[in-house]
Amino acid sequence: MRIRAKRQWVNLRGNSLDARVGDDLVGNMGNDLRAYVGKPRAAVLATVPEAPADVVETIRRDLSDVGFLVHMVDLPSGPDASSTAALESLYEGIAETGATGDDVAVAVGGVRALSTASFACHTWCGGMTLAQVPLDPTTALLAGVTPLALDLPGADQMITQDGTARYVYCDLDVIDATRTDEAALFARALFVASAMADSDKTFGRLFDRANDIAALDRAAICEQMVDCMKSRGKIISSTSVAVRQSIGYGTTFMRALRPLVGEDVPSSTLLAEAMRFSARLSVAQGGFSIDDMLTQDELLDRLGLGFVECEVDPEAMAAALKAERFRRSNKFMLELPRALGRVRLAAVEDDQLAEHTAAWCSSR
Repeated sequence: MRIRAKRQWVNLRGNSLDARVGDDLVGNMGNDLRAYVGKPRAAVLATVPEAPADVVETIRRDLSDVGFLVHMVDLPSGPDASSTAALESLYEGIAETGATGDDVAVAVGGVRALSTASFACHTWCGGMTLAQVPLDPTTALLAGVTPLALDLPGADQMITQDGTARYVYCDLDVIDATRTDEAALFARALFVASAMADSDKTFGRLFDRANDIAALDRAAICEQMVDCMKSRGKIISSTSVAVRQSIGYGTTFMRALRPLVGEDVPSSTLLAEAMRFSARLSVAQGGFSIDDMLTQDELLDRLGLGFVECEVDPEAMAAALKAERFRRSNKFMLELPRALGRVRLAAVEDDQLAEHTAAWCSSR
């Protein structure tokens, strides 16, 4: 079944994102970009090496057909694609095209590459219009609304940025909406984390769709992707600092545990475990009900998100959580759920942290 494109304006901080999710989107963006800039001149088409050649060619022809002079630029790929070195390389590629702030760019790639493209285009000549074409579900949810922070040598994800892309074209065929790999599972984990930070109504809609998503129903996946992008935009554009901080639900745990569990444990599993751990810690503080904790557990199970099974030392885990938090703040606070649809930073005492890390590690 073909899914008619759904269009959603997503609030960003000081900006808005025109997000499209559905079938047959690639090859139909040229008119949008021409209308936005007025008179078409140059278009930078930046792609990662693994981008499907037919997708890239379709976009190139579409831009050329409406009057753009298309310049091909290589986007960095792999683990280093969100480094400052990759950013510098992209700047050099854009400079060679002669593109200005009055021109447009279309970036095709994964989340690291598109996050770097977002930073580069926002800062190029005061800002160049960017359209993103994600290659997987995780990238579709993150790159436009909450792009990754850039990496410095020895300091990952420290140069933060706001979402600045103008368009996201999430073609369900290009991202392969019915895939079941890590990119799809991490997107499901993001569905839960975003809904937990947004509202009880958002959480309820996801809970009702969960079985259909797990059954790879394309319509349900499309609806949830739109819902998730809208939720993430609502959170990060809030005037409340406390609400904006809730977008990081589970991320401290993920970054802290990664060196302890190794690269074999999927990020989707780490994020799911982060939410389970945070919920239990919040219940112990009296800020979250047991029923709500079990409801979140059930949702994670419905979506097929697994458990960490390797052994972890509880003292090392507690130290890693503290070290990760203190890299970014002078206060040790974790993102904890206070209700279904409400997450807040909360202080955690040392003895409480030690008790829950020991319990979590002993259950492996």
